Amino acid sequence: MKNFYVYLADIHKGNIEIEQSILKDIAEVKQGKRESDEGKEKERIITEAKNADAIGVRHTRITREIINKLEHCRIIARFGGGFDSIDVNAATEKGIIVTFVPDYGTEAIAEHALTLALIKIRGLKQFENRIKKGFWSAQGVSTEMARDVTFGIIGLGRIGGTLSRKAAGIGFDVIAYDPFIPDEEFKTKKAKRMKELDDLLKSADIISLNVPLTTIEVSKYPTFRIIGREELEKMKTGAYLINICRGEVIDTGALISALKSGKISGFATDVIEGEPMQDSYLRKGDNPTFDRLREIPNVTITPHCAFTSTRSVKTVKEKGALEIKRVLEGGLPRDIAWVNPEVKPKYLERFD
Repeated sequence: MKNFYVYLADIHKGNIEIEQSILKDIAEVKQGKRESDEGKEKERIITEAKNADAIGVRHTRITREIINKLEHCRIIARFGGGFDSIDVNAATEKGIIVTFVPDYGTEAIAEHALTLALIKIRGLKQFENRIKKGFWSAQGVSTEMARDVTFGIIGLGRIGGTLSRKAAGIGFDVIAYDPFIPDEEFKTKKAKRMKELDDLLKSADIISLNVPLTTIEVSKYPTFRIIGREELEKMKTGAYLINICRGEVIDTGALISALKSGKISGFATDVIEGEPMQDSYLRKGDNPTFDRLREIPNVTITPHCAFTSTRSVKTVKEKGALEIKRVLEGGLPRDIAWVNPEVKPKYLERFD
């Protein structure tokens, strides 16, 4: 018997076959479609999710205004590895569980970062540009082997730790900074510990950012603008920067200045600040950050695709839907997936 209504605000690959197979016996499942206009998007969610018992979301922002309109919602499940698109405080105040899927795309994201590093040290972008012009030459491009490059990782958690092991496995000299990780984990993740961020900035040839987006209000070590003008100045001249977490961890204006001055040799990113809507064409002026970055020759941009693989997309859909099923059937989320466990008393008061 279908007792519940689940609203999937926007989902990978445009179909909900996996989610339907998991939820079909207990819920009516409806799929939404994102609007490019912010006002229409908010109106869509408020209208279509108002009576939902559960909401599944990939990219759609779930704001306090939307949450305050939800009348029956027990869980907002993020089908992804971050949750900054959801107002978690508002959900907690309302007695709504928030979940995410931190354990689905780890390998794919780490491999994406490693690929960007290898493209840099092997000079593949320069060689490709030569071939496109019909110029056959291996001369004059600076290339290196992994064994001669110091790879710095900021954030040695699930993704950063996997990246560290993979990078060390092909020969990189890996150093890392993470104030939350104990010494023994640096050893198992094949990285030399840098006690201070400055130590890493001064030592690394390539730096990969693998941190959650946090602010000073919620963390002793906030990551918002963790790389700014001062940090870029401390980096080795000619160092290379990779970002696979969130665009807001870098001061884009300072980054562009460092790129144009030659302080750093290049930048590769899977994310940008004020990120565009997926599956959309960008006209000039739609996103000034994107416009500025894509005009710089030594910048590589991929469209927030690091997580993607046949396996990881299937996994995130399954795990996101299973969190919804657990809660609707009277259980609670997995500990690893529960963003706001402090909501439990209020949640049980509402839905026991």
